[in-house]
Amino acid sequence: MQDVRTWLIQRVATYLRRDADGIDTSQPLTEYGLDSLTALAISTDIEDEFGLELDPALTWDHPSIDALATVLTAMIEEKVS
Repeated sequence: MQDVRTWLIQRVATYLRRDADGIDTSQPLTEYGLDSLTALAISTDIEDEFGLELDPALTWDHPSIDALATVLTAMIEEKVS
């Protein structure tokens, strides 16, 4: 399974039309222009990629890639065990 953080960086870069190397993973994604539609699309992609069911507010509750990767990794580990 692909590293969650790396996968998130690539997805966010694609949706926000930015170079992945230019994304500061500690910054809130709203600072890069993340809106509710994009957040929902990313949540759907996460569900598809990792087989999780997410609360749509998860992206807003964990607004940076670092924060989101931490919670998703824990969810994946819980699912596997």
